[in-house]
Amino acid sequence: MKLSIVTINYNGFESTIKLLNSLSEQTDKDFQTIVIDNASEEADFNNLQSTKGTFAKVPFVVRNEENLGFSGGNNVGIRRALENGSEWILLLNNDTWVEKDFISALKAKLGDLRGVVGVPLVEDGQAAYAGKIQWLKVTLEHARLRPIIRHRKSDNYVIGGGVAIHRNVFEKIGLLDEKYFLYFEDADFSLKTQRAGFPLAVLEEPKAYHQVSSTTKKLGPSLLLRYHYRNSLYFNWKNGPWHIKLLIWPWSFWIIKKQLLKIMFMHKQEDSLAILKGVFDFYRNKMGRIDL
Repeated sequence: MKLSIVTINYNGFESTIKLLNSLSEQTDKDFQTIVIDNASEEADFNNLQSTKGTFAKVPFVVRNEENLGFSGGNNVGIRRALENGSEWILLLNNDTWVEKDFISALKAKLGDLRGVVGVPLVEDGQAAYAGKIQWLKVTLEHARLRPIIRHRKSDNYVIGGGVAIHRNVFEKIGLLDEKYFLYFEDADFSLKTQRAGFPLAVLEEPKAYHQVSSTTKKLGPSLLLRYHYRNSLYFNWKNGPWHIKLLIWPWSFWIIKKQLLKIMFMHKQEDSLAILKGVFDFYRNKMGRIDL
């Protein structure tokens, strides 16, 4: 089985090196690692390149000229893995680490599977197994109990921070939707996978250990809100049944009204302005990376 692991570094070389070190200690070393640097600061990229150890010279370190986000950055790595003939491609957050038998245990499970396979992510001692598809919601919750996912139709999605995808899926339905930039693209891809007739599966083992996300710190809460509101509207418009597509408009109008009232009463005005910008980004089809 030819397996490639794709991970993205964005101003987080210390986390990335911790992941790479855990991969260097695997009992099964027959896999490829592809690191995508999403236009990190020069110092961070240089530190990633110059770190001593087994992974000081990772076979594939691709530095993007601009930050392409989660979806765009992973797509660069996925294309490279497909070109190299990989059968399975594992997307793994750079702020995760794995135990020594992770690869061998994963390969044993993937041998009988196809489609999209979720790897549990352990945070603060609890495993997140999958996400829940919920319409007209700004955020999607993760399931702490392993869900039973049906063969071709499910209201769960596989979390993008730890997911193995068979090459046949990409060859049939394409790559991640880069309009999201980040957030909701994993739910979108899971739905697209199922609708194309591929199964979803969620493993109990092996697990990846996930550090507390630094995304909020890097982006800031206001920009985070703007992405969430814009992308939730786009996700519902793109994937929802007909009645959800109709309800998007009154839902978004209610969001606007609520935020305007908050601004009038001077309650968390900065957050409300960010939310309004996210809604109007969706109205104007202003997708991808948000430049301030």
